[in-house]
Amino acid sequence: MSEQRGLELKNMLTGDSVVILALRNARVGYFNGKVINIKVAITLHINPPFLEAEPLTLRGKDPLLAPVFLPATIHIDGKYTRMTISSICEWMSVKPETIQTTLLVALRFVNVIDKTFCYVACPLIVNGKPCKTKCTQKVDDSWFCPRCEMTMKESNYNYLLPVKLQDATGTLWATAFDDVGIRLIKKTTKELCALENDATITKTPFFVINKLVSHHYSFTLLVFTDTYNSESKMKVTINKVSFVDYKFECDALLAKIGHLHT
Repeated sequence: MSEQRGLELKNMLTGDSVVILALRNARVGYFNGKVINIKVAITLHINPPFLEAEPLTLRGKDPLLAPVFLPATIHIDGKYTRMTISSICEWMSVKPETIQTTLLVALRFVNVIDKTFCYVACPLIVNGKPCKTKCTQKVDDSWFCPRCEMTMKESNYNYLLPVKLQDATGTLWATAFDDVGIRLIKKTTKELCALENDATITKTPFFVINKLVSHHYSFTLLVFTDTYNSESKMKVTINKVSFVDYKFECDALLAKIGHLHT
């Protein structure tokens, strides 16, 4: 693929030539910018004889018609910026700083293998709020909190949900903690874990959590860059979740379409 089609493309890209690519089942990723990954099995047409390709060819030849690609963002209540997954990745690849944004997405996958949906948390109150620091188990089955530097017999379980988000532009892994988990699942971690030990209940924690998949939500995200083993990685935390107001979303979308038409 790289030798044959790649050489063909290289020879075509001379001067001001315009080349239109049509791909099926390609994978769009991000590494120092946007990258399109293809394999031999993926359909690739160079300058295809499709009606849809003709307007692109005309745009490429006329500088006045050249398309301008911008991240799809809208402002919500003048406070948060609505972004797509692709625009978040593009933003972080160019300017890796902490951003807070809203995202309208579907839950694609929730990792609940081996009880990864929760962790043992410290129940002590610090500055008027639960500590919630992850505790380690000691030999005598007690729990130790490194933040409070105390050992306790009892502990809490808090949500730690690794979730895969998806919109029309791509997918993104994020982490949902206790407040967001309770709002999504409508059960505390203790209530959810109790289902596993109740033989009279057929709904397991896995069943309850996976009912969230394929439903749409509006998430407020905190996106930041973290360094681990001298390697920088983008981390995403879900700070808030709300259920979709479809009337508002339709009105906003129609307004954007009307603006484009104008």
